[in-house]
Amino acid sequence: MLPLSAEEFARLVPILRQAGLSHVTHIHELAGGLSNHNYHIQTPTTQYALRLNAEAADRFCSREQELFYWRNLAKAKLAPELIWTSCDHRYYLSAFIESQDIASLLNASQIPDMLGDWADVRGALNWKNLAYQCSAAEFTLGEQRLQTWLQAHAENFECALHQACMPQSFAAQLTPLALLESQCPNRVHSLLLQLLQRLRLQSAGPYHISVTEQWQQYHQQLLAFAATDKGSAWQTRLDLLLGLQPQIHRWTTVLADCLVAAQFCHRDLNPHNLLLKDNQLYCIDFEYATASHPLCELAVVLATHRLTPVQRHILVRQYLADHPGVTSTAITAVPAAIDMYWVFALYWALLIAAQTDAERQQEYLAWFDSFWSLVSQDA
Repeated sequence: MLPLSAEEFARLVPILRQAGLSHVTHIHELAGGLSNHNYHIQTPTTQYALRLNAEAADRFCSREQELFYWRNLAKAKLAPELIWTSCDHRYYLSAFIESQDIASLLNASQIPDMLGDWADVRGALNWKNLAYQCSAAEFTLGEQRLQTWLQAHAENFECALHQACMPQSFAAQLTPLALLESQCPNRVHSLLLQLLQRLRLQSAGPYHISVTEQWQQYHQQLLAFAATDKGSAWQTRLDLLLGLQPQIHRWTTVLADCLVAAQFCHRDLNPHNLLLKDNQLYCIDFEYATASHPLCELAVVLATHRLTPVQRHILVRQYLADHPGVTSTAITAVPAAIDMYWVFALYWALLIAAQTDAERQQEYLAWFDSFWSLVSQDA
């Protein structure tokens, strides 16, 4: 939590009075937001979360749509209760959920993944400590190495089961994948899968956008800013993104080809938007929520969480098993979905940078550079 200046405190007090809070004992800013600001509010009896929405983010979302999905997810016990919104939708007051220590999710042995080291997160305080940036290339490499390992050990594994003379019903449970899962360093992938499966069942509502439509919308907004002088640093990065258009067209085509039906998607399930309480994950921040491609939901989880290759492998297959919204070949489109997640992050960074002053613009251009390194550059 970050201390507030006297000026910030004075600005928030009348807002809290509008929300019906007259006896506030503490206000602290919560770290982690890239554009919006979030505050932890305490009264003698209750804790709340207050969010100040960035005006620049209005270009990316409909506040009515955001609130529609927030209220739906709160009813389903998948989001904090929304208590009050200001008339201009600039401020939201909600119940405060304190994310639990994730140490209970870690296996005591901290078994390393044979396909990639697991970064030690013992001592982490909340889910945000799992934040990580995974590219499509890293995901694909993990899959390839895992498949090679499984093929190399499959014959030895079958022989060992036969020699052990186990009952067939018991041996059937000891598949190579089941043994791999038993070595996962924590239960993070299981909680993420549980959340994804529950979100999939939520009402899609009246809103919908395809991956291709989202790209086209962002692209047109960006071109509108390109007509004005945003500086050479901004223009240089725009040129990079314009050069990526053939790959983007290919990735969106791959995703369209495996789509059967859209589903509800939060579309921003990064660790900063998830809270852990009583072994269940809750979502916050519904600015991008809509009905869309099922792989959008999976891609952001794979791209932003610190998971081992084995955990990613398990999560993908369990999420896609008999999924009615995609074809049986959808697993081959997962890398394209991850690439498009980072492409949208590139657009976000440039669009926000175009709407901020020169001093803060560099911050968002630095985010662009970070995201750029994660996008596949092959022609």
